[in-house]
Amino acid sequence: MSGNETMFFSHLDIWEDATARSAAEHMACDEALLEHAVRPVLRCYEWSSPAATFGYAQRLEKIRHFAAGLPLMRRWTGGGVVLHGDDLTLALAIPTSDPVAGMTSMRIYREIHEGLVRALSVTHGGVRLVLPEDCREGAACFQSPVQLDIVLDGIKICGGALRRSKAGVLYQGSLRLRNIPIAAIGAALSKEHAKFSPPGKMEGNVVSLVEKKYGTGSWINLR
Repeated sequence: MSGNETMFFSHLDIWEDATARSAAEHMACDEALLEHAVRPVLRCYEWSSPAATFGYAQRLEKIRHFAAGLPLMRRWTGGGVVLHGDDLTLALAIPTSDPVAGMTSMRIYREIHEGLVRALSVTHGGVRLVLPEDCREGAACFQSPVQLDIVLDGIKICGGALRRSKAGVLYQGSLRLRNIPIAAIGAALSKEHAKFSPPGKMEGNVVSLVEKKYGTGSWINLR
């Protein structure tokens, strides 16, 4: 771990969410998770049907052709276009009550990806963080590695983005590897980890966010 040998989080809750959700529901669930988290929670999920997400600041018409005809959904976080269907998607909610939320965005991003590298290197020896000479500009996320993304044998396999709010910090990332032991990720990021059970009222928040935000044309066409 950069800077010291202590784990990033003292405790991390892990939610392996197997619920079949639409792209709008996935994005709403990630945002609702940050609103309801009382300590850091890592949500791991896959996609019941292929979709493409794109960063909050992206202009729809400029990125549409990168989506390969897939349904499009704007993320609350930044970044480029990500094609989902064969990836493991990660959402890490860090409430303001946790000391990590007060760190710089660059530090948080680095520590998360260093933890992922530690977890993945057990089975994939060529995994590492992106170096400055690896970086390339572009709207398609996995064709455009940026500093602190993750590559395997020179090919980008993980990228992510952050969003800060009054509730804390949300990280959303996409990992292009399958059959990854989620417990290994938890062990690489925290001193201890436990299973997360979403509070009952959270699902109502997800439904509301879909109806008022992610499921609306105004959100998709925001820019």
